Amino acid sequence: MFVAPQQNWKLYEAMTAESDAARQRSLTVQQKYELYCDMFNLMWAARSGPGNWERLDQWRWEEKLKLRRRMVEAFAKLDQLRNERAAANNAG
Repeated sequence: MFVAPQQNWKLYEAMTAESDAARQRSLTVQQKYELYCDMFNLMWAARSGPGNWERLDQWRWEEKLKLRRRMVEAFAKLDQLRNERAAANNAG
């Protein structure tokens, strides 16, 4: 029976993380933008194929809303802490 080789992705990522980061740091803004455009075009072209794209869009929108809500909550807490500190400093 044939068994497909297994990849140790954690080991691979550990071995290549430094060189990947160095490569990304070495790119110019223009090169980074071109890379972004290439990836965007690739994903946009893939959307013309089969798939439940509406479901993916809905999931992505829900995830974006979850993130925004967490951010609003975090900033509200930060504002509350700042206001409490300011009130405590001005009370004396």
